[in-house]
Amino acid sequence: MYKTGGVAFDINANRTNGRTTNIQFMTQDTGSAKLSFSFTKDGTPLPLSAVDAKIVLLYEDGLFYKKSLAITDKVNGNAEYMLSDEELKHYGTVKAEIKLYYSNGQALATSFFTFSIAKTLEDQNIIPTADYYIDDFETLRDGVNHIVEEISQTVEELQKKFADLKAIETKEGAQKKADAAEENAKSYTNEHAKDN
Repeated sequence: MYKTGGVAFDINANRTNGRTTNIQFMTQDTGSAKLSFSFTKDGTPLPLSAVDAKIVLLYEDGLFYKKSLAITDKVNGNAEYMLSDEELKHYGTVKAEIKLYYSNGQALATSFFTFSIAKTLEDQNIIPTADYYIDDFETLRDGVNHIVEEISQTVEELQKKFADLKAIETKEGAQKKADAAEENAKSYTNEHAKDN
């Protein structure tokens, strides 16, 4: 079963500023969020043979995808796109446009449209600890290992800096050494002065 949001395009040169649709998917629509497209030209279906159709998705958080559409009916100008689970994790308003690349070198872009992805109640109760989701244990383990490596590197850098600080002479320590050297010099001088 699919949640399908339909968008129709009439391919022409009329100016449009894009359009907002009422299409809304949820962050938990795993494997079921589908966009369906129909293309016409002057009121008749636009054939999609010899076409590489792409969808461009721009998310509010700056994430950008450019993926291929599945052509479902080349003669009647129909195509669709199934949003991936990863794409559904990025909730908010999504700007999208379709680009048609013809095998003869021609290309055209549709006006952009928007749809939204809303957080489910389950996702709203999760306190985010990072800007990404953990899909499996391996991803979690790799993330922890990366953090441990960063911490170890930071500790090593701090140890080197403290070692450098230990080697730095304080004013009091330098004065004590100077006083001891002066005392030793006086003793040596006095001792050798008696010999003459």
